[in-house]
Amino acid sequence: MADAVPMTELQGIPVSGGSRIGRALLYEETPEVSPSSAVPPEDPAAEVARLRRAAELAKEDLTALRESMAGQEGIAGIFGAHAVILDDFMPRLESAIHDGMTAERAVATVLHTYAAELARMRNRLVAQRSQDIVDLERRLLRALSGLRPKAPDPGKADGPVVVVAHDLTPTETAQLEGRNIAAIALELGGATSHTAVIAKSLSIPCVVGVAGLTERVQPGDMIWVDGSKGTVVIEPDSATVERAVGLGERYERLEASLLRESHLPAETLDGHHARLLANVEFPLDVRAGIDRGAAGVGLFRTEFLFTPDQGLPSEDEQVKTYRATLELLGGGQLTIRTFDFGADKETPFPSDEPEPNPAMGVRSLRWCFAHPDAFKTQLRAILRVAAEGDVRIMLPMVAGLEDVRMAQAAIRAAAAELAAEGVEHRPDPPIGVMVEIPGAAVTADLLVRHVDFLSIGTNDLIQYDLAVDRMNPHVARLFQPSHPSILRLIDGTIQAAVEAGKPVTMCGEMGGQSVYTVLLFGMGLRSFSLTPGYIPRARRLLRSLTLREARSLANQCLRMETAEEVERLLLDSVQPIGAG
Repeated sequence: MADAVPMTELQGIPVSGGSRIGRALLYEETPEVSPSSAVPPEDPAAEVARLRRAAELAKEDLTALRESMAGQEGIAGIFGAHAVILDDFMPRLESAIHDGMTAERAVATVLHTYAAELARMRNRLVAQRSQDIVDLERRLLRALSGLRPKAPDPGKADGPVVVVAHDLTPTETAQLEGRNIAAIALELGGATSHTAVIAKSLSIPCVVGVAGLTERVQPGDMIWVDGSKGTVVIEPDSATVERAVGLGERYERLEASLLRESHLPAETLDGHHARLLANVEFPLDVRAGIDRGAAGVGLFRTEFLFTPDQGLPSEDEQVKTYRATLELLGGGQLTIRTFDFGADKETPFPSDEPEPNPAMGVRSLRWCFAHPDAFKTQLRAILRVAAEGDVRIMLPMVAGLEDVRMAQAAIRAAAAELAAEGVEHRPDPPIGVMVEIPGAAVTADLLVRHVDFLSIGTNDLIQYDLAVDRMNPHVARLFQPSHPSILRLIDGTIQAAVEAGKPVTMCGEMGGQSVYTVLLFGMGLRSFSLTPGYIPRARRLLRSLTLREARSLANQCLRMETAEEVERLLLDSVQPIGAG
C-alpha cells in the first residue's frame, strides 16, 4: 500500500479572501499549435488572409466575453483592451508573414517574444501584463487551428475543485465563473495582475505566487486554499480540514452579515461619526465601495488609465472615465489623485538611463512636473468634470510648500486655457496633498495653511521613515505601522489639520486593519479611505466602541517606546473582525 502523502503547507500572496477545500484540478496549458513548417508559405497573401480570419474569430470571442461580464466594467474593459492590442499587433504579424513565416510561426514568434520581454522587466506591474499577451497568443493559435478557447473542465470531478496552475490568463480565469470552482492557486502572478482582479471580482478565493506549487500537487489531491492568509495546504489532515471548513463558513457568514450593515452609519456607541470612503484602482472597485456603503471615493488612482500598448488616455477619454465614476457615486465625493507613476509603477515615458533608486527618484508629482503636457491634460480633464459634482484634486508625494505652489500654478494655467477656449469647468476645486514623505508630515502645520485637505498615505510614509523597502521580503518584518516614529508623524499630521479646521483622511492600508482603526480614531482621525473589502469591518468596529475608549488606547500607544509594546497592547485591547 502506498504511503500517505504528508500534509504540506505553502505560502503565497493572498488575492481574494475566503477559505475553501476541493480536489486539485491541474490546469494544463493549451498545447501550442506547432508551426506547419519553417518553410516560407507559397502564398503569403493567402496566409495573411488566414491570419485576418483568425483575428476576427478571436475578436468574436473577446466580444462574447466582454458581454458576459456586463455590469463588471473593470473585467469587461480588460477584454476590450485585448481587442485593441490585437489590432496594434496585426501590422507586425502581417509583416512577419511577408518576411517568410507561416501565420502560426508569426504569432508564436512575435507575441511570444514580446511577452517574454515584458516578463523580464524589473517593474512588476509591467511584467504582470505579459499574461495579457500570452492570452492573445493562445487565442490566435487556437483560432488558426480551428479550436475554440476552453477553460478547465470541473464537470468530471466529484465535488468542488481547486484549480492549480503555473499561471492563468485573464480569459481562462473569467471562464471559471459558475463552474464548481472552490478556489484558485497559482505558482506565478501578483496581487495587481488582471488575473487577480478577476478572481477577486468573481469572489473566488485565490492565492498567487506560490513557489513550487505545481511540482508538489498531483491531480485529485485534497487542497485547502485560505485566500485571506495566502496559504495553500496540500492533503490537509482531518483536524486541518475541520478547521478549514469552519473558517470558510465563518468567513461567508461574516461577509453576509457585514454587507447587511452597509446602510448603517459608522458611528461610535456615544454618537461620534466617522466618514468611510473607498480607495479605487479599477472601475469595478467603485461599485464594490458603493455596495459596502462608502460615502464616496477618497483615493481614485489614475495610473490604471495607462497601458503600455495604448499609452496615456486623451483628455476626453479621462473626462469620460471621471464622469462615469462621478455618476456612479450619485453625488458622493470623488478625490482624484494625479498621476503617481514611477518607483514600482509602470511609467509611460521610461528613461534610457534607469534610476539607481527609483523609489526616491522622478516619481509621482515629480514625474508630473517632468512631463508638463501629460500633467496639463490630466488637470484639464479633472477641472472639466469638477464642474459637475464634488470632485477634488489630490497631489501625491509632496515634499514641501514649493511642490504645492508649482502644482497650484499648473492648475491655474489649465483653468485659464479652458476659460479661453470657452470650455465649462470649475477653476477652483478643493486641492489637497498626500502626506507620505516624513518631511511633509513634520511640516504639516505649514502645508495645511495652503491646501484644502490632507490625506495620509501610510504605505510610503512608513517606507521612507523607517528606510524599509516594503516589497523586499528580507526586511518586510521591519515594516511596522506601530513604530513610535510613525505614530508621532501621524498624530502630528492629524493635530495640524484639526487645529487648522481642515479635513484629514487616511488612505493607506494601515487605516483598514482593525487594530489600527481604533488607534487612529482615538488620535482624532474621522475620515478613512479604504480598500472596499475593509469598509464593512471598519464600520462594525467603530460601532462597537466609545470615543473615550479609543482615546484612552491612543494615549497609551503614544507613550510607548517600541512597536512590539504597541502591537501587544492593540492585540490585547482590540478584537479583529475576520481578516480585517
